[in-house]
Amino acid sequence: MPILFILNYAIAIFFAVHVVRTGRQMYWIMILLIFPALGSLVYFLAEYLPEMRHSTVARKSARVVKSLVDPNRELREARLAFERTPTVDNRSRLAEALLARGDYDEAIEQFQACASGPYAKDVKFRRGLARAQLRAGRHAAAAATLEALMADSPRDAGSDAALWLAQALTHVDETRALAAFDHASHVHNTTETQAAYGIYLASLGRDAQARPLLEGVLHNARVGTPSSRELNRESIDQARAALKVVESRGG
Repeated sequence: MPILFILNYAIAIFFAVHVVRTGRQMYWIMILLIFPALGSLVYFLAEYLPEMRHSTVARKSARVVKSLVDPNRELREARLAFERTPTVDNRSRLAEALLARGDYDEAIEQFQACASGPYAKDVKFRRGLARAQLRAGRHAAAAATLEALMADSPRDAGSDAALWLAQALTHVDETRALAAFDHASHVHNTTETQAAYGIYLASLGRDAQARPLLEGVLHNARVGTPSSRELNRESIDQARAALKVVESRGG
């Protein structure tokens, strides 16, 4: 009986923490503490399960499980499909699988092969090439790929390409990076962009400019939806850490 009692309250406390972290109605905490077993069951069915079913965390968890069971499955199947039928779509699938596995150099080779000949201007393949180059740390090459893509297909390149270009240029040219971030903040004004821009400004010691961006990220996280906070968790955490550095310098 004591073990069951402790377990019930442990589960209730877990859900109570979830209530606070996700900004749900505080009456849930009272229900969970007064009726730990029944309250936990109701909360799980009414709040927790629907969120997890559609959350980024749930999708990531499913992918993690699959990768643990058979980490090479997608790459193996993609390579076999390409060997059987060497179409550009199958090559693209292989490139994506290589990128997901961290085989950046081969992924770049495959994306370069995709984005050649009749598909030299293909937006999808060039975006894939830019992502692979960024992951591989080939920042100058990524910047060149993205600049050409955005010049050739400004409407189809995707607004996130503006952020990728800014991130690539942080390792290439400070002046161009700042201009690219300014452009990205207008065309792709997301939490990720604001956090990345603020973090870059802080790294340059431009604390007065960085602070409002970083504080804005944290403010939006507080007033935003639980799903938005979960989706942008990494950017929010990075912005919080950067803001602490800025505050420690008196910026």
